[in-house]
Parts: sequence; structure tokens; C-alpha cells
Amino acid sequence: MGRQAIFSEDDVIAATARIIAADGPAAATVGAVGQALGASSGSIYHRFKTRNELLGRVWLSTAAEFQSRFVKALGASDPRQSAIDAALMVPRWVREDPVGASILLTHRREDFLSSDWPAAMTADAQMLATQLNTALQDITHRLFGRSSAPRVRAVTFALVDMPYAAVRHYIARKETPPSDVDTLLRAACEAALDSAGAPGPGFDAARKA
Repeated sequence: MGRQAIFSEDDVIAATARIIAADGPAAATVGAVGQALGASSGSIYHRFKTRNELLGRVWLSTAAEFQSRFVKALGASDPRQSAIDAALMVPRWVREDPVGASILLTHRREDFLSSDWPAAMTADAQMLATQLNTALQDITHRLFGRSSAPRVRAVTFALVDMPYAAVRHYIARKETPPSDVDTLLRAACEAALDSAGAPGPGFDAARKA
């Protein structure tokens, strides 16, 4: 009977994530991960064929967790409140999961992507991108009755760009975003959505076309 593994793939991913959050992707060598777990490099390679695959799994698992919360927030019956909740989910998530937030919001996606990923991982990344685009188009349509490109850009600015910007420097300093970030972000998001809903050449051009 074989000896039971003392750590799982999830343990390896979590250890790698902690190293990346502390010192960046370059520090997450297989040797460093093994040392953090008290395991040999060979045991890491037994679970992940390459370091690129391991880094990719870290990014995918983090992105999937974040996005599931974001999409769930957008699913409430009131579209306006759904949009605000999705924006405010970002600072709340940063407080709950500073390691995941550091990986997703302070490092480039390209730091984790690789051309030698297994096909299933590449498909997962494409699925996440499609899911996010679909969710943003859907909430735009629910808010304004249409999802023209200018309004989707405005909603993306309100629900993605502004929340990320609001918390990124706190993450970089390894600080917890204070509660007034939520208050300021709510006001900014409300204003951006009001602007997107107002008649204007930029937003109405697609409708007239």
C-alpha cells in the first residue's frame, strides 16, 4: 500500500500563492514551494508537470474564485443594486483574501499565462474571459435596456476599473483598505452609472445607427 501524500494539489497552490503575494511570481520557484511545504521538488513535479502549469493553476483558481463572487453579486433582482454590490465586492474581497487579491490585482495576467499550458487550462482561461464579458453585457442591458459598446465600456469602468484602482495601492503596500473606501467607491460608481444612463452623443450613437 502506497504512502499517503501529506499535502494535496490545493496545498501546493496555496503555498505558491503565498510566495507570490509576498515576493512576486519570480520568487515562486519549485524549490521555494517545496521548501515552504517541507517537500521535495520531485513531489511538486509529480503533481504539476512544469512550473508554468503550477503558476497558471494559481492564477486560474484565484481568478475563478473572484469572478464567481463578482458574477453572483450581479445576479440580484435589482440591476442597480446588483451593480453597486459587484463594485463593493472588490474591497470586501481584498479584506477577506489579501493573498488572492495581491495575485489578481497587483500582477500582470501575462506573469502567469504560458503557451505550454495543457489544453484544459487554456480552455478554462477562455471560459473565464467569456463569462466576465457576458456578465458585463448582461448587467448593462438590465440597467439601460440595451448593451451598446459605449455603455458596456461605461459599466466596465464603474464595476471593474474603478474598484480595482480604489484598492490596488493598498494591496501594494500590504495594507487593508479602510471602510471609507467603500463609501467613496459607492458614490463614484453611482455617478458613473448615472452618467452612462444620461442621454448623450457617445452613448446614444450606437442606438441611432
